[in-house]
Amino acid sequence: MDRTRIEVHGLPDDDAAAQLENLLTGKTGVPKARIDPALEIAEVSYDPDLVSPQDIVNWIRGQGYDARFSSRARGA
Repeated sequence: MDRTRIEVHGLPDDDAAAQLENLLTGKTGVPKARIDPALEIAEVSYDPDLVSPQDIVNWIRGQGYDARFSSRARGA
């Protein structure tokens, strides 16, 4: 498993973040996703044989949110 950090902007509340987190976790190749709505960061574990980080970003964008790879350091 690999991991990536993705900035997710436009989440209106914690419920929307939880819903997106659950939807991400249900995607093929994504066994775990955690979204911190206060920091607007998603930490996503993924199987690179099944899905790419760009696929994940594109899928989040398709849900109506602004998403891009994070340049923030861990723990920021």
